[in-house]
Amino acid sequence: MHYLVFIVAAMIGLALALWVALWLFMFLLLPVLYVLMPVALVAGAVVGFVRYGTTLLGLGSAAPRLVTPDDVVAGRSLPAVKGPFSRDRAWPVYPAAQGWVDLVAASRSVGLVVKRVWAEVVRRTKAYGYWWAWVLVIATVFPVVAAFTAGAAAVVASLAALSTVVLVATDLVWGLVSALLRGLDSLVRRLRRATGSCPVCYHVTALPAFPCGGCGEVHRDLRPGRLGGVWRRCGCGASLPTTVLRAAHRIEPRCPRCAEPLRTGGAVITDIRLPVFGPVSAGKTRLVYAGLVALRDELASAGGELSFVDNDSSAVFADANAVITSGQDTVKTPAATLPHALTARLTRGRKRALLHLFDAAGEFYTDREDNSDLEFLDHAPGLVFVVDPFSVPWVRDQLGSHGAEQVARARPANAHPDAVYQVTARRLRDYGVETRRRNLAMTVVKADLLAGLAPGDGLRRGAVRDWLCEAGLDNLVLSAERDFGEVRYFVAASVPGHASGEDMRPSAPFRWLIGKSGASDLLPTGRTQEEKV
Repeated sequence: MHYLVFIVAAMIGLALALWVALWLFMFLLLPVLYVLMPVALVAGAVVGFVRYGTTLLGLGSAAPRLVTPDDVVAGRSLPAVKGPFSRDRAWPVYPAAQGWVDLVAASRSVGLVVKRVWAEVVRRTKAYGYWWAWVLVIATVFPVVAAFTAGAAAVVASLAALSTVVLVATDLVWGLVSALLRGLDSLVRRLRRATGSCPVCYHVTALPAFPCGGCGEVHRDLRPGRLGGVWRRCGCGASLPTTVLRAAHRIEPRCPRCAEPLRTGGAVITDIRLPVFGPVSAGKTRLVYAGLVALRDELASAGGELSFVDNDSSAVFADANAVITSGQDTVKTPAATLPHALTARLTRGRKRALLHLFDAAGEFYTDREDNSDLEFLDHAPGLVFVVDPFSVPWVRDQLGSHGAEQVARARPANAHPDAVYQVTARRLRDYGVETRRRNLAMTVVKADLLAGLAPGDGLRRGAVRDWLCEAGLDNLVLSAERDFGEVRYFVAASVPGHASGEDMRPSAPFRWLIGKSGASDLLPTGRTQEEKV
């Protein structure tokens, strides 16, 4: 009986306690929560806004990590680029990298504040050590903190969404402007047929490298993009102009492969590469010398100019001019070293072009293994093949014993023209060169030494091909016409003032190939002795 009374009394007490608790919640706590929760919501929004803004401004301990040029090189902030080199060491534009780092850092900064508030509430509640403390905290404090969290979250979500829209829009506009600048730069250079030719390693590129004037750091891609629109800021802080056209006028371009300086104007003006090949002692160097001297005189007579942009080429031309004008013998090209390009700048009016002539020793062309390093052959739009008539058996047979003195004076090539041609043509095919898209100027030299002799009777302008076939070089002619897209035949004298005059002008093969390379406006109009096939 006593137990029953105790149970009933307990139930009545519990009911009274629940009634009192409900009364307190409804009439005391709930009105307080109605006031505190909106205040907490606003407080959370204010704290979130302030924390987000101060983080973006770099204030306080939660400042975002700075994206540095080292991060760019390491690929930690921008997508990696294809190719053998990493991105240049430069400061990225804000929308491409730093903006996204700031957005994430600002959002995390607000999240850390909210996390600390919840952690403090839990810590203080645990400090009481009673279960009923959790009941009181859950009923009174948790709703207020939840409202604070909701306010902060709403502001962060809104600001993050707005920041994302602004960054994406800015990045799109930046990308469009950069693409436009890139396109204009590329279009102008394509129309000019401008590329950069390294005179040392023979690498040809449309995108030269440029060293920073402040620290010497080499920038391999100065086109507008994520590292700068109109200007780029190097890792050292120096400013560099973007686009190849603008950079090349202020900074010396470099070869991206070997870092050697390119010729002035490289990758900006028309670039023409013309190798001259043939056997040892065929007369390649003399044709180059005589051709350049003739080009200089022809341009000068038409109001143009042939000049040189590097000291080495200028010195070589000075020697060439002295040799040709004085009638001296040409010194043999060294066979132990690869040739550097002999570069001349052709100017006439507003038209300009760089002409690179490659004159390797004839030893390189007699053996397939020896010419593997002649990379300049792979990038040439046209080639000049030198035929020494005195190396042709038919010519020597025609001259007979009475012509021995003339043959000795001519110092004939030591290899048959067809054999040398086949070795070089095979080398081009082995390296995947599309010879059908190349032009060949086949030039018979030393023609002035055949003047008045029986073998030279048919050797004249317009009949060079027929003369070659009559001389037993029909296989050479047919092979060349099969291999190359267009072949023209020339006859040249390297002695100034020869009576044949324009019919044996040594500049003719170069003039034709220069015109085929997109620089025909540079050349004075006039008759040339090319023979079209």
